[in-house]
This record gives sequence, C-alpha cells and structure tokens, in this order.
Amino acid sequence: MPIDRVLSQEYRTRTDGGRGARTLQDAWAGESPNQRAAMLLAAGDGQLASVHGEGWQALAKGDFVAALGLARQAGGKDCAMRLLEAEALVAAGGIVAGLQRLEALHRAGDAAGSLALARRRFLLGDHAGAEAAAAALPLHARAALIGARAALARKRFQAAADMMEPFLEGTAQCPEPMTAGAVAVIAAVIMLNRGESARLERFATQLMGPELPDEMLPTAVRVAWMAGQAADAWQRCEGDSPWMAAARLELTILAADGAAAANLVERAGHLAAPNASALQLLRGTVGKLPTEQLDRMFGADVSVHLWRTHPQRWQPWIDAAKNTAANVQVFDLAAGIAPEPEDIPDVLMDDGSLVEVMAPAPIAPRPRGKGAWVSDSLCEGVAAGLDWPDRERRTALEGLPPASRRDAAALWVLDAEEALAGACDGRLVVAIAPPGDPFWNGPLPERAWPSLRVVRADAKQGWAGAGERVVAAARALVASVKAEKD
Repeated sequence: MPIDRVLSQEYRTRTDGGRGARTLQDAWAGESPNQRAAMLLAAGDGQLASVHGEGWQALAKGDFVAALGLARQAGGKDCAMRLLEAEALVAAGGIVAGLQRLEALHRAGDAAGSLALARRRFLLGDHAGAEAAAAALPLHARAALIGARAALARKRFQAAADMMEPFLEGTAQCPEPMTAGAVAVIAAVIMLNRGESARLERFATQLMGPELPDEMLPTAVRVAWMAGQAADAWQRCEGDSPWMAAARLELTILAADGAAAANLVERAGHLAAPNASALQLLRGTVGKLPTEQLDRMFGADVSVHLWRTHPQRWQPWIDAAKNTAANVQVFDLAAGIAPEPEDIPDVLMDDGSLVEVMAPAPIAPRPRGKGAWVSDSLCEGVAAGLDWPDRERRTALEGLPPASRRDAAALWVLDAEEALAGACDGRLVVAIAPPGDPFWNGPLPERAWPSLRVVRADAKQGWAGAGERVVAAARALVASVKAEKD
C-alpha cells in the first residue's frame, strides 16, 4: 500500500476534527476528490459526497445503474470507487453483495470501508457486527459513535465507555457540536447504568451552562432529562431561535406530549426533521399509504426483501406484509439469515419502515395458565428518578392473584422488551413502558398486540400510582379477552 495511503488512513483514524482539519489532512496525504467523497458517503452524507463527481451524483439521485457503471469503469484498484459500487448495490437491493464488498475493503484496512460497514450493519440491526467494524477506527468520531451505540444496544456499557473516552477526555476531537452532543448522550446513558447519579447531575448542569453552542441544545436537553433536570432544561431553552424550539421539541417528545410537540415543529423548521418519525410513532399517524400505491408495492409477482432490525418490535407489520400477494422474504443479518448475493428484489425495506406503509396484522391472544407473574426488573437505567419503585411492584403483587411460577401464569407484568416477546406468543402481558420511547408512549403497541396493555410513567408524577394502574390494566385485559372469546 502506498505510503500516502497509509498516512491518510492514519490521520482519518486519529482525528475527525472538522472541515479545516480535514482540508489540511487531505492536502498533506494527497487525497483525491473520490477518496473524500468515499468518507462522506461512508458516514451517510450522500448529498455532500455528490459534489465530488458524476458517480456520487448518480447515487444521490437514485440512479443506481449509472453509479454502478461509473464505479466499475474505474476498475478494482480504486478503493473509493469500490465503496461507491458497494453502496450502489446496497441501495439497489443487493444488500449481501454490497456488504461483501464493504467487508473486503474493511479487511484491506480501508478507513471508508470500515466506517460504511459499521453504519450499514448498525442500520440492519447487526449490533455485534457494527461494533466490531467500528473498532477499526477508534478515534474517528462517527465510527466511535456507531460502535458505542451498538455496544449500548447489547448492554455492553464498559465497551461503549471505552469508545467514548478519547472524545470525552480530549485526546480525540469531535468534528462539530452536534457530534459532541451525541457523545454526551451516550456518556449519560453509561453513567445512568453505572448508578453514577451524582456525577450525571454535575455533568448535565455544567453541560447546560452559558457556553453551550446552540447546535448542541437538542442533545444536551436529553442529557438533562436523563439527569432529572427537565424543568431546568425547558427554562434554559426559552427563546425564539430554531435551536431553542428544536430542544423544547425534544423535551416534549421525551414527555410524550404530542400536542405540545406539534406546536413546536413549525418553530423548529428544518431542525424538526430528525424527530419526524418519533412524532409519527407518538401520534400513531402511520400506515397511511394509498391503497393503489400499496398494491403496486406488494402486488402479485413483486419480490420483496424485508430486513429485520429488531427481534419482535415490528412483527405485526411483517405479518401484514406477508399476508399480501407479494413474494415476501424476511432476512435477519444479526441471526445470519440472508439471501444469496445475486438475489435482487423489486422492493427492499427494513421492518420499521413498514409502519409508514401498512396497518399491522394484530397477533391474536392465546391465553393459558392461571394467576399473574410480576417481574423483578420492570424499568431501569432510563433517567434519574424513573427506575421502577419497589413499592409499586408490591402494590401490583398485592392486587393480582399470584402464580407459582412464570410459565404457569395466565398474565405477565414485564419490562418492554420481554413484553413484546410474550405478546408475540399470544400471552396476556402488561408492559411497563420505558419513558422517552415514542414507540411505547404512542398507541401502536396496543393496536398491534390485543393481548398487550401498556402502563406508562406520568410526565409530572413519574411512577406514583403505577402499581394500581398495573392492576387495573391487568383486570381490564383479562375481561376484554374473555368477552372476545365469549
């Protein structure tokens, strides 16, 4: 490998210090526009990459055939054009073929290939694979963020902390304030799950000080919310700027206040875009595709590849897709279930995207057993003061007929993730919603799983009285299923 390429990758691994630093490094290492575009595309910045040449423009416009043709004209020696080919294949539906090419670039030590592989694997729910790929670029901010998020999804809190440490301690730089804010959020999650509440409170207080750049406000208020400082953060963001509105929008979504969030969207302008899907989930305004368009996408003789990104969350929508006339195949990268590399579908989607296309096929209740089982662990590590209190668990236990063991129970009271697994099996389940998650704070879970009821924290009172609400939800659920059966 030429020495200038080695130097380039070393610099790209050691810093991501913003536009000026990147310009300096590219000039020193002799980076071509294609190599610059490859790093931008690998990070998900397709529009920025498009300014660097015809092939990148074609991909940004969705002309995958043209992008593939231009990439292949360059031959196999140019790593940047090999990455363009891989991304064009993925975008065109050739997930496996594209991933194979990214894997080859990663094994060859190409920085852009490693970053793109980590990003693609993370988006497809393969958190172990994403974490492993991101580890090749430990001091590149975007790669480290992907790796840390993947580690958090696997509850590997120390691994996530190790990835964030260089950026928190200043041995590596964040390219701009929004990335710094993302690092702060991960740091807050780690502190919460380590039980470092006092440290988190100090961290949030100092972070929200007067020197905080406006661009960090939406992420900084999430840190403050996790530290139990939501009211202070709301006051701190009193102002007319779009960044202030975007920060307050974040707080209203965390508080599950859809009406207040709607009022802030216009004020936030384009800064509200990252929260568009969260607002849809919170309001339940999904599955609105016109029938004619849906019939074209899932009609007879149409091949559809669905990629699972979560074990259960989108199962009722997957079932709805499988009930259409289309030839629907479901794949799971994390589980090693994938099509042949040459298998290119007519329609490619991940499971979470289905909520914007069709209504779910509700999973019917299949009650069995007697009594109720209440889990020991119901909600932990979400935000200060929002761990499930033992007194509310005792209230739930006292109000429900006990079962001798979980498998023998007719009804389960579980944390959100376990609840979905039970509901997918038709079990009667009361789920304790994690505060701040728009999926659980909206109406979709109870629409998709008739055997499921959700108990949520109150934005002002927290879990006070939640034990009684668990009992009421359980009794109402049992009565509803019995009435339906009769």
